[in-house]
Amino acid sequence: MIVAMDLNASPVPDEEEDTFEGHAVREFIASEERVESAVDIARREREERKRRLKRERPDDRPVHVSQSPGYDQLFHTKALKSHDKSRLPPGWLECPSFGQEIYCMVPSKVPLGESFNDCIAPGKRYSFKQVIHQQRVLGRKLGLVIDLTNTSRYYPVTDLKKEGIKHVKIQCKGRDSVPDNLAVNQFVYEVTQFLVRQKHSKKYILVHCTHGHNRTGYMIIHYLMRSMSLSVTQAIKMFSDARPPGIYKPDYIDGLYTFYHEKKPEMVVCPPTPEWKRSSELDLNGEAVPDDDDDGIPDPHLHENHETDARMTNDDVLGDEISNDQQEAFRQFCYQSLKLSGGLSISGH
Repeated sequence: MIVAMDLNASPVPDEEEDTFEGHAVREFIASEERVESAVDIARREREERKRRLKRERPDDRPVHVSQSPGYDQLFHTKALKSHDKSRLPPGWLECPSFGQEIYCMVPSKVPLGESFNDCIAPGKRYSFKQVIHQQRVLGRKLGLVIDLTNTSRYYPVTDLKKEGIKHVKIQCKGRDSVPDNLAVNQFVYEVTQFLVRQKHSKKYILVHCTHGHNRTGYMIIHYLMRSMSLSVTQAIKMFSDARPPGIYKPDYIDGLYTFYHEKKPEMVVCPPTPEWKRSSELDLNGEAVPDDDDDGIPDPHLHENHETDARMTNDDVLGDEISNDQQEAFRQFCYQSLKLSGGLSISGH
C-alpha cells in the first residue's frame, strides 16, 4: 500500500525531544540561577569561615576573619619573630662594626653573644671576642664598656667580667626619643671617673647602642661639650668624622643645639639614613619593623603630653637629676671641703 506524504509538512517532534529554542531558554534561565557574583562568593566564603571558626572556638570571643588565605600565617610568623630573643637588630649585619677613637672612647655597634651565631655567617660575627681582639690589634686595651641599649638580650655581661672589663648599663630608649638628662649626666660622670682613676696604663672605653650612631653620638658629643671648649657644630663634626655618617636622626641633632642654647647654622644638614639601615626599615609586608632594641613593645609613655606651664614659680625644682653615685661623690666632696666626717649633717639641713 502506498502512503501519501506531504513533503511540505514539518516533522513531528519526539515526545522526549525538545525544540532547540525551548532547550536553550531553559539552559539560560538555569545558568542565570546558578551564577554568583564575586561579592556573593566572597560573602558566602566569609560566612562559611565564620561558622567553621565558631565550631572550633565555641566561646563567645569575637573572631576576626582573615582577608586572605596566608594572612593569619604571616601575622603569626611576624609575631613570633618580634618576640624572638635571638633575632638580629634590623640593619645590624651591614652596619660598620666600630669607628675611630675619640678621646679614649670608641663608638661601636652592639656586639652580639654566641646565642646569635646561628643567624650570622662566621665572617660577619661581632662578639666581644672579636671586639677585644680587634682593639688589641689597634693597640687599644678596653677597660670599660658603656651599654646604651634598652635591653639585656644582646650579650651576657659575664663575657666582659672574664676579661676584667667593667660594664655600665645606661638604658636609653632608641625609638622617637633622645636620651634624658639623667642618662646624659650618668654617662658623663662614668667617663670622667674612669679617666680620672687611670694611673699607669691607658685604657679605652667602648660606647655602644644598637648601631653606634644616634644614642652613642648624642652621649659622646655631650661629653665633648662638657670637657672641651667646642661649639655643638664642631662636636657633631668630630663624631661624624670618627663614625660616618654620624648622627642621622634630626631630633637628636636639634636636641643638642637646644640643650646648649646654640642656634643651628643653616649649613648644618642632617645626613640621610644610611643604606644599611634604610633597607631594613620595612618588612616583607611593607610594615615598619621595631626600631633598634625596643623588642617590639611600644613604650606607653612615649606619646604622653609632657607640656608644662612655662611660668616659673618659687617651688620649681631647678637643674637636672643626677645618679646616686654622682650624688655620693658630691656629698663626699662637701664633707672633705668643710672638714666634716661622713656621719655629720651640715648645719641648717
